[in-house]
Amino acid sequence: MPMIVDPAAPHVTPPDRITSPDGWLAAVVDELWAGVVLSVDYSAGTALPAAATVMQVRITRTDPGAAPVPVRSADPAWAVEGVGTAYDSEAPLGVAVVYTAVPVYADGTSGPASSLAVTVPAPEPGEDRDLWLKSVDEPGLSMRVMVVDWSGGSSTARQDTAEIAGSPYIAVAYDTASAEAYQVTVDVPPEEVDRMRELLRSGVLLAQARPGYLFPDAFHVPGDVTGPTPTGRLGSSGGYRFGWTITPTGRPDTAEQPLRLPAWSWDTLAEQFGTWDAVAASYSSWAALSTNGVT
Repeated sequence: MPMIVDPAAPHVTPPDRITSPDGWLAAVVDELWAGVVLSVDYSAGTALPAAATVMQVRITRTDPGAAPVPVRSADPAWAVEGVGTAYDSEAPLGVAVVYTAVPVYADGTSGPASSLAVTVPAPEPGEDRDLWLKSVDEPGLSMRVMVVDWSGGSSTARQDTAEIAGSPYIAVAYDTASAEAYQVTVDVPPEEVDRMRELLRSGVLLAQARPGYLFPDAFHVPGDVTGPTPTGRLGSSGGYRFGWTITPTGRPDTAEQPLRLPAWSWDTLAEQFGTWDAVAASYSSWAALSTNGVT
């Protein structure tokens, strides 16, 4: 059967692959899900000495003005015989970040570091869907939605006071004020209502907006959820609104967390292929299989 090609159709541009100067660490920005696919191959280029004895890799991310933090799926990641993959869905949007990978040998010692810089694009000014809501445990549920209202932040004081005999002033014992909490309302189309319901009840979420909004990225478990509330008459094709409280929490622990990619899992693989031979024929390496062909 002949292949029909439309000459007017735009060409598919493969994603840019950024590689560290030594050639061992590579990154591909996943613009569809606002994440970064990371891979190491210590046999690439001028091979790392004893690359075949590398068993794991630790990858950290350094955000602007911050200390390095572990990448959730690489604290550490398996890199058997020096080849491994990771995925980061938590990089801030619209700013350059630096990834650093350190190989870990079978005897527990570490090798030289490799680094590169990437930027995950933020929603452009004027785009309707200006807020990313990402599920930490189920990244395939993550959604980009339109902010309707975002209240000014409020930060609770942590103070204990006591009267001082003979003084008009009180004594105050204080601690760091709590992180700013927000009330947010978003609009989603009808076909995404059920997914939004599931997302808001999936556990810890990460809320991210572009830098111009001046809202810090916030890990949180949605509280006081309202909606879906139709914006027009019931049965209309208009959007539906959800509201909830963002009370920031600390970043969930990253140690020993598995590789999780949006829309890619063993279940997805089983739905697409009937046999393991078919899988092996479709992917050139374990790295390619683990990232659905990205690496």
